[in-house]
Amino acid sequence: SRLKQEIAEKAEKMKDESGATIWKCKDCGKVFKRKHKLDLHIETHLEGFSHPCQTCSREFKTRKSLSCHNLLVHREKKEKKETVDVKKEPSPEFAEAEQEQNEKLRVEIFKRMEKIKDSEDGTMWRCTECGKLLKKKDKLELHVETHIEGFSHSCSYCDKIHKTRTALKMHIITIHKGAN
Repeated sequence: SRLKQEIAEKAEKMKDESGATIWKCKDCGKVFKRKHKLDLHIETHLEGFSHPCQTCSREFKTRKSLSCHNLLVHREKKEKKETVDVKKEPSPEFAEAEQEQNEKLRVEIFKRMEKIKDSEDGTMWRCTECGKLLKKKDKLELHVETHIEGFSHSCSYCDKIHKTRTALKMHIITIHKGAN
């Protein structure tokens, strides 16, 4: 397909210092250990592709964003698994540190956002890192977080670490089946 062809054109197979195969995005230089992760990443650079939701017809730029949409919006209650994962109660110190980190993260997010007045679209929000424009401020906050380094979010079920709050949420939905 044209999508696979364009992804292949932007992927570069390489070896790291230890001789292990790694994959590099030719557009931005980001490196991945697994090719399918690179393929998903490359889609964010491509133009002219859309992936419609079969349930509500909303269109998405990438297959991953469509998949996340389906999990978050159309996930059936019956899909919840029968066994329940046990959420660990954080210590008061951990909870306080997490709250402090989230406040620092919000400051970093807002440093990278700009409110724009558009005569046709009204108020828009722009990511100062890459220029992405969105109508909804909360959606741009989630996007901007992907640019920020130095913050991590650990799963309270299995301690796996994630770079963004959205990645953590998707992990809990997919791995722990949305356990509460």
